[in-house]
Amino acid sequence: MRVEQGTAARAFAAMLKGLYERAGSPPLAAVVRQGRLQRPAVGLSTSSLSEWLSGRSVPSQARVVQFLVSFFAQQARQAGRAGAPGGWSRLWEGAVEERRQRRGGRPARPVPRDGPALRAPVRGRLVAELQPEEAFSRWEVHRPVDVPAAVPGALPLYVRRAHDEMIRGVVEQAVGGESQMVVLVGESSSGKTRACWEAVAELPAGWRLWHPLDPSPARALANALQEGIAPRTAIWLNELQQYVGEQAGAGAEQVAAGLREMLQDSTNGPVLVVGTVWPEFWDTLTASRVSGRPDAYAQARALLEGKAVHVPAAFEKQELEDARTVGGHDPRLADALAHTATGRITQYLAGAPVLLERYRTAPPAARAVISAAMDASRLGGVTLVEQEFLQTAAEGYLSDDAYDALGENWLEDALAYTQQPSKGVRGLLSRVRARPAGSGRDGFRLADYIDHVGRRERRFSAPPASFWRAARSHLPDAHLVRVLGQAAQARWRDAEAAGLYQRALDLGDLQAGQSLAWLWQERQRAGEARRVQEQAALAGDGDVLEDLLMPLLEQEEYQQAEHLVREASARGNATAQLHLARALTLDGETQEAARWYAEVARCSDPEVLRAYAGDLRERGDLEEARTVLRAAGDRRALGELAALADGSAAEAEQAAWEAFSAGEATPLKELAEQAEADGRSADAARLYRDAIAVFERRRRQREAGVALIDFEMGGRSLREYLEPAVLPMASGQTWALRQLVALLDGTQGAAAGDGALREVAEAGNAWALEQLLRRLRERGQAQEAESLLQSEVARANPWALWALAHRSLRDEQVPDAVRRVLLERAAAARGRQAVRALVERAEQAGLAGEADQWALHAAARGYATPLWELVRRREQEGRLEAAEQLAWQAPASERSWVLRRLAQHRTGEQVMPLLSRAYDEALAWAPGLLAEHLEAAGEFTQAEHFARLAADAGDRQALEDLAARRKDDDPGRQWQAMLTNGLTAEGTPAVPW
Repeated sequence: MRVEQGTAARAFAAMLKGLYERAGSPPLAAVVRQGRLQRPAVGLSTSSLSEWLSGRSVPSQARVVQFLVSFFAQQARQAGRAGAPGGWSRLWEGAVEERRQRRGGRPARPVPRDGPALRAPVRGRLVAELQPEEAFSRWEVHRPVDVPAAVPGALPLYVRRAHDEMIRGVVEQAVGGESQMVVLVGESSSGKTRACWEAVAELPAGWRLWHPLDPSPARALANALQEGIAPRTAIWLNELQQYVGEQAGAGAEQVAAGLREMLQDSTNGPVLVVGTVWPEFWDTLTASRVSGRPDAYAQARALLEGKAVHVPAAFEKQELEDARTVGGHDPRLADALAHTATGRITQYLAGAPVLLERYRTAPPAARAVISAAMDASRLGGVTLVEQEFLQTAAEGYLSDDAYDALGENWLEDALAYTQQPSKGVRGLLSRVRARPAGSGRDGFRLADYIDHVGRRERRFSAPPASFWRAARSHLPDAHLVRVLGQAAQARWRDAEAAGLYQRALDLGDLQAGQSLAWLWQERQRAGEARRVQEQAALAGDGDVLEDLLMPLLEQEEYQQAEHLVREASARGNATAQLHLARALTLDGETQEAARWYAEVARCSDPEVLRAYAGDLRERGDLEEARTVLRAAGDRRALGELAALADGSAAEAEQAAWEAFSAGEATPLKELAEQAEADGRSADAARLYRDAIAVFERRRRQREAGVALIDFEMGGRSLREYLEPAVLPMASGQTWALRQLVALLDGTQGAAAGDGALREVAEAGNAWALEQLLRRLRERGQAQEAESLLQSEVARANPWALWALAHRSLRDEQVPDAVRRVLLERAAAARGRQAVRALVERAEQAGLAGEADQWALHAAARGYATPLWELVRRREQEGRLEAAEQLAWQAPASERSWVLRRLAQHRTGEQVMPLLSRAYDEALAWAPGLLAEHLEAAGEFTQAEHFARLAADAGDRQALEDLAARRKDDDPGRQWQAMLTNGLTAEGTPAVPW
């Protein structure tokens, strides 16, 4: 029986039919065929399309609606007509909800304004259906060593450690409804992946586990983030650098931004993201920006803030006791305990000793193949090497005698040795076969633990020429070739770097073109630099095109400029196409200009599209400008789109919310301020409250993963502490609350804003609580302020606990025992300043061990300041050995940084033992500092030796500085040749190139 459609259904049908007609009313069969071409396919039929267009029914699947609107809008724009109207997704939601209610169903949960409107595809396996045996394949848990005894299951019995409790806290928050992310940071085979497996196994019914892998890890995740992630999905990001690091290629920051947006948006939540990463990759992703250099990981750094859980390499004393208890029920654990004296249980279980023995005893050819794979991974993040690469690269790792002794089938024999399993553990290299239906390649993957060994043992070794040649010839991924070019350049192998950059540019990597042009410019080879820039411009680099055009136009070389623009336009450079369209418009060739403008409209560069929209606005074509801005889709474009909204108040508000959800708050702020100025206080208050709700959800998500909260206090009195702006929220996130308070004060009375502040403060917002306390004190309501503070203390509010503890530090009447309890409560509530105060008090009381423990506890949670201050204080007191010993105890993620700072503060003979140990421990910065100090001591031969090692390790500065100081006393012109041309692969001065 046909059900009469209501208002929303009719509106949606009218929108869809109008868009279909603007698309030229294509045959329904053609639309069905186009749906089948999508990946994954969109299932349609001509009868269902006819039903939807006539308004007799409403499509129920979000992805179907998304495809239809996108397809029809694209066809309409190509025909010169308007695309999809704003708010179409709301029309569909309303139609679906209307149909549900007419059928007697429950109303659907309303979709928040700042979230996606369509249901996301379901991915992954139900956690409840996962079997332990599966952990070793798709989920990449290390297979345990075999033992000659019956075992209780595929996986060894699990021993919970301190980090497991931290992970479970995050999992519980996700189960409770808040999207969360946690990243386990630790050395190879330290138990990171197994800890993740155990944590997700406790997810309740309905949760799924999904591992993005195909066509590549980063691309699979990027595609999914664009389509949306279904609620109750746990995303498995083992080896996080493959998703948001250099190994992810050009899309790394896009993936990081997408993950940030997903975690901040609760529309389709909750979602749980679990990742693992080695400390060196974590350090790269989270390192502070260096002034004057591109910020390669801005989005990743913001994403990962407060997300780390550090996994120690060895079991602590109590954990070992627990392992012995469990070991009585699992012979694999018992075997590990019997063969490890340092607590490295997980490494033994993962077969690390077995792998290491086979690596140490490998025949020369096998050792060469392994070394080539090690260098590919550590220098370029190449996780899958093909056989041709190994064959070309390996020869340079062999001595002359070993190379002459190679048999006819040396490569096959070497690969057979590396793939041989032992004690149930996979070999040094594992064969990876591409599936026929996938887009992967055949190749070999280095064992995780041996990769870890290679990063340490080959830290100060540069690859031979055959390695760089193999990279140029046999690596098909442009961004990996570029990364290896950067590695060569860091080692002063500039000629090798130039060849790799050129290969990467030929493969389409535009960043490689920038690096190569810089290398040529540094050598004053302007012609070569221009050739590279032209190649990059023709390949689509708009910035380089602008750099090339500017001098041509300034010198009035218009013919050459026009030739460049036309050739770049013909090859698809959107910037060039925009320039050409503008020039043709000025020349009155409007028809030809329109053709090029149409090409611009099809590009995906937001900056170019925004510029095109500016042209349209100047011509008065506001409707098409809106279409182009919507296609651009970035924060600035949506902000401009909101500024162009000229429909109803509801449409203007919808546009403002779309911009707000993308991070552009100005349109919504201006909308609320205009409502306030017009006397529509209720509308203004509603907009402010809605914005506050979004900011609050993001604040809770941001703080949930922060191990230690910084309240930015310092040594002030409580009165001074409660002054304005002492504790700002994240930049740009206080305006809504501030203006709501001012609005309420102005319309309802001087204290009316207290209610809004109190409501937000009770949700845990420290800024709101601070503001409310300040207002109460300014009005003379000190008793009420104190009562409020005490009530928040009782609720374990972290800021309130620290405020009380801080006051106790300033009040001599407070007993020391009470002061200590208050500080420990604040520290337990994640207050950075409380931990710092506890460290200082323990040190002053002569309790060095207690001070160490508090400082190390904070450093393990990403707050190394107290540890460094403690190390530095002992250094200044002349307790050099104690300072150095504490520095070496720092967690792996902070140790190198603390030790380097300590070394930089020491002089003369005092620093040499520390630098020697740092070199023995393969810390990358050690050779460079050793060279500097040895040269100052007159040990020139030793200084040169370590400067060359530093260059081989990727720190060319020490050797460059040495060469610059010695070039004037250089009879053989070796140092001058080095300064001019760099080094060969073997480390000798290179010839001109």
